[in-house]
Amino acid sequence: MPLEVIKGSLRVLKNYLPRNLQKVDFEHLQLGCDYTNKYFQGTVVTSYPLSRLGNGTSFLKIVLQESESLCSKSDTINTSVLGKLAEDCAGVIHQGDIMVVAGFSVAKSTNEDDERCCRLEVSDEAGSTIYVCTRSPRTMTASETVAMPVAPKYTYTLLNHLKDGTVVNLYGAVKFFKPPYMCKGTDYCSVITIVDQSNTKLICSLFNANRDALPKIYKNGDIVRFHRIKIKEFGGQLQGITNSGFASLTFDGTVGAPVVPRTSSKLFTFTDEDKKTVEDLRVWVATNLSNSALAAKLCGIQPPVFFDLTCQLVGKAKVDGSSYLLKVWDGTKCPFPSWKVLVKEDDLEGDSVLICQLKQLSVDVVVYDNHVRLAKSLKVGNFIRLYSLHAKTQSPEGKPDVAYIQFHLHGGTIYGRGITVLPENHTDVEDLKAFLNSVDLTEDECSERPSSPEHDSSAYFTLGSCLERCQQLSVTVLTDHQHLDITALSTILNSRIPQPYRIRAKLRQFEPEKLHQSVKLHCPQCNLLQEVPDRTELDLVIREASATCPSPDFQSASFCESVVWDTENQGDRHVVIHFVQHNELLQVPEHSLVLIEGGMLQEILKLSKKFKGIIPVRSTEDNLVLLDLSAPFLWQGNMQYYGCKHCSNSKVMSSLSPLAAQEDPSWEPAVIAQALGIVPLQYVFVMTFTLDDGTGTLDVYLMDCKDFFQIPASEVLLSNILQENMERIMNKLCPTGKNLDNFPWLECFIKSYYVQDGREQQLCYRIFNTMIAEDV
Repeated sequence: MPLEVIKGSLRVLKNYLPRNLQKVDFEHLQLGCDYTNKYFQGTVVTSYPLSRLGNGTSFLKIVLQESESLCSKSDTINTSVLGKLAEDCAGVIHQGDIMVVAGFSVAKSTNEDDERCCRLEVSDEAGSTIYVCTRSPRTMTASETVAMPVAPKYTYTLLNHLKDGTVVNLYGAVKFFKPPYMCKGTDYCSVITIVDQSNTKLICSLFNANRDALPKIYKNGDIVRFHRIKIKEFGGQLQGITNSGFASLTFDGTVGAPVVPRTSSKLFTFTDEDKKTVEDLRVWVATNLSNSALAAKLCGIQPPVFFDLTCQLVGKAKVDGSSYLLKVWDGTKCPFPSWKVLVKEDDLEGDSVLICQLKQLSVDVVVYDNHVRLAKSLKVGNFIRLYSLHAKTQSPEGKPDVAYIQFHLHGGTIYGRGITVLPENHTDVEDLKAFLNSVDLTEDECSERPSSPEHDSSAYFTLGSCLERCQQLSVTVLTDHQHLDITALSTILNSRIPQPYRIRAKLRQFEPEKLHQSVKLHCPQCNLLQEVPDRTELDLVIREASATCPSPDFQSASFCESVVWDTENQGDRHVVIHFVQHNELLQVPEHSLVLIEGGMLQEILKLSKKFKGIIPVRSTEDNLVLLDLSAPFLWQGNMQYYGCKHCSNSKVMSSLSPLAAQEDPSWEPAVIAQALGIVPLQYVFVMTFTLDDGTGTLDVYLMDCKDFFQIPASEVLLSNILQENMERIMNKLCPTGKNLDNFPWLECFIKSYYVQDGREQQLCYRIFNTMIAEDV
């Protein structure tokens, strides 16, 4: 049998093992070795819930400690049980059991923080066998929590004695925390800042695939006990992170409250000495740790304010893809008319009679983005705590004298924002239930017409109408991807996966402030960005590249008719003009392409006003070639066209012969560039926008030729009128001297992507498929 459960002593277990098996210790475990006839023995430190891999294979993770004693400091190793064997082991193996793994393989660890860098892997297919020696004669259920019959002695470290790279046990009081939230990958994360009597704080980042396995913290001031937490230094500061075998207990931090641990572990140690430690910390917390979070009742709300609300859920419904409605009450009445969100009756989950009875006492809370998943899982009747809930007043458009209050749980986890379900036996829940039971609910409230916004069409806004109003105020237009839902900036900031987003935000600031400096030259192939040379720089480049004067006896090229242009009062300097011929004839000047050799900037500008195009060149022994790609390869009127030095493979001027032989040569820049092997640079606007949607701020990159502003970047530097138009647009998007609340909304598409910055990759954001509305 792949799984053998033995009841008895360790000696019974060893006698049960096949004679051909040989024991292997930690130091002899190596990748690539054959362990078919070997076994590893350890004590179960942690057994995680059964889960499934992406291909559907059952998976069970077990942490084993080599020593039989849980108080030993010997190393631990992760064990991955796969397939049917994982299903057989789930619910059978418990913390404290002795486990023997036979016929295993050693694989590379997938956990970066795992110092052992390897793990055991067992499965039916590999012929593995697991032998389990249970310590207790009875079977424990998953809901049971018991103390170990013999409590090992643990040593606890004060926070001011922590050292980098150690694994310790410690006690602390919660100064700040973020309720567990889904991070990248499949794990939940909880960030907790703890302090102790040494007045030292420690930030802990804890991860687990099972949300319930993370510390059950409900408020600042709670007491936590962490076993086997790893200490690491980040940015010059010590932090605590999850380690193999990590376990936690949490206690109410109120002096006099029952000392009852909150934990998902089936086995844990807790002695009289531990109880005294908790009580001592409680006394210290009462005089040294202030609760920075504002807890309030609905009746005491004075918006605008962020606060924590303990309440009961009476109804819930989906609003849209990124928001969810929770109808809650705490037995008190909000002093302001409250915002009521209209949803379809069939979509609203909850007792319709009770919801109607509580119409005057309940409020609608809309939660956004990363909180939606948890909101959907809540059960009507749950007692919950909403952390960093935002209450603000809002007036209908055109009616500033009418106001109502809105409740939002914005996306992200900043300031500990989140939702927690409180257990029925929690002190705050027991108090709230007693108070709710004392509230007198009349039967006929449903038929009454209260003076609240939901029955006043002049003051009643649904979430949809608010979104519509924001869209009406938007000064941008989306040109594609209309199927994407709006995502909060806080959600985007917490995601590390490159992807497109639709956002709605305001422009807090932009760079560069001098708008003409935003025009750059961009190579579409290598993504090179460079400044547009000014007149002084161009003059210097052309002078240096034309330092070798053409010979005055230069002979005309086969496709050109060449003449020497003598310069006055400039010594021996000569300028040669090569007129490109068409069918051995010269075209009229406005249709002619001219090659200039030895010319200065002023002479090129003078010719560009008369001819279709000017190409600066120089002579080699037998050919004419481009002057220098640091200068424009083509001049047309006031417009200059540049080529990329890195991507271009310049050809000689005779490559223009096929174009000159065409019936009607157009001499367009793109056609000339292709004939001469040049990759043209594009004129683009390059700007940085700092966007703000109330949930966070994000620096977004704008690189656009002409679509966003509906002004060609190539023409802005040539036209004062276009520059004034840009200034007018930016003053509309980011008006000076006004409060951010009065700024217009920008609805944009952005995409996140990684760029290489030295040895590191940096996540950047860029606007796309968005343009300024024509009326702006």
